[in-house]
Amino acid sequence: MIHFEHIEYLWLLLAVAGCGLLWVYAEWRNRRKLEAWAERQMFGRLIPDRSRWRPIVKTSLTLMGFALLVVALANPQMGTKIEKGKRAGSDVAICLDLSNSMMAEDIQPNRLERSKRVVSNIMSTLAGDRISLVVFAGASYIQMPLTNDYSAAKLFLDQVSCDMIASQGTAIGDAIEKAMQTFGYDDPDREWEKNKGRAIIVISDGENHEDDAVGAARKAAKEGVRVCTIGMGLPDGAPIPEYDPRGRKENYKRERGGSIIMTRLNEDMMRQIADAGNGVYVRASNAGSGIGEITKVIESLEKEDYGEAVFSAYESRYQYPLTAAIVCLLASVLFFERRNRKWSLSSLTGAAVLFMLLMPTDASAQANRKQMREGNRHYNKEKYDQAEVTYRRALEADTTDFRGQYNLASSLYRQEKYDEAAMHYMQALAAPDISDSRRAKALHNAGNSMVKAGLENEQQGMQYFQQAVKAYQDALKLDPKNDDTRYNLAYARRLLQQAQQQQQQQQGGGSDQHNKDQQQNQQKQQGDNQNKDQQQQQNQQQQGNQQDQQQQQGKEQQQKQQQAKPQEQRKQDAERMLEAVKNNERQTLKEQARKEQVSTSRHSDKDW
Repeated sequence: MIHFEHIEYLWLLLAVAGCGLLWVYAEWRNRRKLEAWAERQMFGRLIPDRSRWRPIVKTSLTLMGFALLVVALANPQMGTKIEKGKRAGSDVAICLDLSNSMMAEDIQPNRLERSKRVVSNIMSTLAGDRISLVVFAGASYIQMPLTNDYSAAKLFLDQVSCDMIASQGTAIGDAIEKAMQTFGYDDPDREWEKNKGRAIIVISDGENHEDDAVGAARKAAKEGVRVCTIGMGLPDGAPIPEYDPRGRKENYKRERGGSIIMTRLNEDMMRQIADAGNGVYVRASNAGSGIGEITKVIESLEKEDYGEAVFSAYESRYQYPLTAAIVCLLASVLFFERRNRKWSLSSLTGAAVLFMLLMPTDASAQANRKQMREGNRHYNKEKYDQAEVTYRRALEADTTDFRGQYNLASSLYRQEKYDEAAMHYMQALAAPDISDSRRAKALHNAGNSMVKAGLENEQQGMQYFQQAVKAYQDALKLDPKNDDTRYNLAYARRLLQQAQQQQQQQQGGGSDQHNKDQQQNQQKQQGDNQNKDQQQQQNQQQQGNQQDQQQQQGKEQQQKQQQAKPQEQRKQDAERMLEAVKNNERQTLKEQARKEQVSTSRHSDKDW
C-alpha cells in the first residue's frame, strides 16, 4: 500500500489540471481565429509546418512532468524498514483465568474466547507500552514476559487454553504476585523502583477458591501498581461443558453428588480486588467488553522512557516519480510543435529508447518487490499458504534476499511447518550486509521454531532443543538487552534438561534390568554355596557329636544352667527394642497425618 508523507502537496495536482484546461481553451480560441481568417482547407497551404498532434504530445508531456514532480514532492512511501528511535510507555500485565469455569457459555462463544478477544482489543489500543501475560488456575505461570512486540504477544495469546494448567481452581492472589514479578518486583538482580507507570488487569469470573486476592491487590497498590479487574460471566451462571478428545461437547461437569455445577460471576470479589488495588472494575457481557474505562486507566499512567528501540517505518520512493518527471520534461523540450526535417518522430523515438536503455533500471528487482508486496497482502489477510507461494516466487530471482527468506519463514511458522521455518530463518542470515538487529531477530525466531518442532517431535526433541539453545545464545550475543530472548533461552534449557533426563531414564531402565538379572544369578550361586557349606558342617557336627557324646553330657548340663540367665536377658532387650520401634512408628504416622491435614487444608476440593 502506498503512503504519502506530505499528502497535502497533492492539492497542487489541481493546479496542473487547471493549466491543462487553460491550454485546451487557448487552442480552441486560436482555431476559431484561424477559421475566421481562412477556411480549414487552406490551413495546409498557409501554414505548411504546422502539425495537429505535435502540440498535444508536447503539452501532455509537460503537464505529466509537472504532475510527477508534485507526486515526488509528496514523497510516496512503501514497504517497511527498521529504524531506531525513542520509545516511552507504561508496563501492563494481563492476568488471564484458565480455570475450567472459563469454558462456560453464558458469554458467547465462551468466557475464555471472549477474554482473549478483550486482551487483543487492549493490545490494539497500546502505543509504545510493554505488556506481559500471566495465566492462572489453581496455580499461576508467566506465559510471556514484558515485551513491546505485540505480534509475538498475540501469538502467545492464541496458544492459551484451559488444558495448559493441570492444577485446577482459581488463585487470583498468586497471579497478581506473578504479575508483580514480571515488573521486576522481588528480583535480586534488578533494583525495584516504585512508580505510577504500571498496571495489572485481572480477567476472571471471580470465583477465587485458593488465596487472599484482596490482600495481594492491596500489596500491589502500595508499590504504586494499579489493579483493574474485568468480570467474565453473568450473575445467573451457566454449567461447565465437558468435551471428548475430538473436541465435541458430551456432558456437563458435575459435583460428587451428581448435580450439575453452576458457575456464576462473583462481582463482589472482583470489585473488592479493584478497590483494594486502586483500580476500576468493568463487566463484560454479550453486548460488549466495556474496556473503555480500562484504556483510560492505561492512558493515565505515567510514561517511562525506555531509551532507543527498534521499530518499523515506511521507505521513501520519491526517486521513481522524480525520474519519470525528468524524462517527460526532457522529452517535451526535445519535441517540437512544428514539423522539422532534422528532428523527425523516428529520431525522437530512437533517442527516447536509447535514453531509457542507458537508465539504471532493474526489472528483476522491481518484479521481486512486487511479489513481496503481494505476499505481504496475503500474509496480512491470514492467507499464509498463498503468501508462502508468493514469497517463493520472489526468491527465485535472489535466494539471498533477507526479507524474502524471513517472510517465507514467518508464513511457514504460521502454518505450523516449524522445521522449514527454522531452516529459512537460518538461510536469511546468509544475506549480505544485514544489521545485527535483523540478524538477532532472525535467530530469535529460528529458536522459537526449533522449540515448537521439538515439542511436536519427541524422538528428535533433544536435538531441536539443543539447536534452539544455540540460536538463542547467538541472538543474545548480538542483542544482549533482549529480555524476550533471555526468557526463551531459559525455557529451551529447561526443555533440554527434561529431554536429557527422560533419555537417561530410558537407558537406565535396560541397565537396571540387566543388573537385576546379574544380582539374581549371584544370589542363586551364593545360595547354592551356602547350602553346600551347611551340609558339610552338618556332617562334621554329626561325626563330632558321635565321638564326643559321652564326654559332653556332663558339660552340656553346666552350659544350659549358665546360658539360661543370658537368654532371658537377651529376650528382655529384644522386647524393649521392639517396643521402641513401635513407638517411633506411631510418632511417624502421627506426624505424617498432621502434614497431610495441613496440606489438604490449603487446597480446595473445587477443581473448576
